[in-house]
Amino acid sequence: MKLGIIGLPQSGKTTLFNAVSGQEAAVGDYSRAEHRAVIKVPDERVDNLFAIAKSKKMTHAELEIFDSAGFTGKGKDSSGEIGSIHELRLLDAMVIVVDCFGPDTLPEHDVQKVIDEMLLADLMMVESNVDKLGRAIKLTGKKERTRELELLKICQEALNNEQAILELGLSEADVKILRGYSFLSLKPQLLVFNISENKLADFDNLYNHFSKYKKEGVRDIAIVCGKFEMELAQLPDEERSEFLKEMNIKQPAIDKFIQRSYTLLGLISFFTLGAPETRAWTIQKGTTALKAAGTIHTDFERGFIKAEVASYEDYIQYKTLPDLKAAGKLQLEGKDYIVRDGDVILFLFNV
Repeated sequence: MKLGIIGLPQSGKTTLFNAVSGQEAAVGDYSRAEHRAVIKVPDERVDNLFAIAKSKKMTHAELEIFDSAGFTGKGKDSSGEIGSIHELRLLDAMVIVVDCFGPDTLPEHDVQKVIDEMLLADLMMVESNVDKLGRAIKLTGKKERTRELELLKICQEALNNEQAILELGLSEADVKILRGYSFLSLKPQLLVFNISENKLADFDNLYNHFSKYKKEGVRDIAIVCGKFEMELAQLPDEERSEFLKEMNIKQPAIDKFIQRSYTLLGLISFFTLGAPETRAWTIQKGTTALKAAGTIHTDFERGFIKAEVASYEDYIQYKTLPDLKAAGKLQLEGKDYIVRDGDVILFLFNV
């Protein structure tokens, strides 16, 4: 899954990227620079299961992040030609970084500028394709694309009214029809308000204030001090742990940000464990046991028999398969079982 970090120049995009990835990309007035990294999703459940299983290897879930070139800052006056637009269309979700650390910041204004640019880029694509598709249907008589044209016109109306396509509540079937267009405003968004260190004490008030942007299934928010988190990420592991302990910080804000991004994408984790490896596997929420087996290996899906399933909480309590069975906490599930976040699964298969 790919996550894009976007925003206006000097909003702290690359600072956030460094905090998340542990890299040291140059920050400052480098609005056309781009960076990429694969990051681990922090999850103490993996660590705890690893300690129980005493595996040789531990593997966390991962996300790919892309720090894009800065937006123009022209909002709806933009030409719609966003830098790296092809790359952005290939992403699964957008992280919009908003400057809340400068002396004269206008976060609400900046949020609207970025969103306006995305809406305009989508509108230009829709308008171009409505005409092309309309002519193609008339010339070829391919009536099977009529629904596609109807959807483009629905999107066109929404975008003209400054409404994101994701907010239309389209069915899965309709989203599938539009998938090839890779609309920017059809991707979920995480607004990251990048604050200065002297505003950390006001975290709760800021979170409550910006909560107005939250919309289930469309947009979530996070408050992060990018500079502080970047410096923290660049400390050696031991020093970072000691510092967090001294500051009585249970979990860095950047870890919460990564977890929130993971959830925003509609992702959950299930776990497998044994002597060779304890591992978190990433699947979409609502995935069946059969399809989850296929994420491990196609043979698991092809020869699926049953899945032995225990919840993470029960596994932590009982620790072994015999004890889980004795307590009635190990369930045998079939191929249509919907995997839950935190399930510990042993797949039984025969090829």
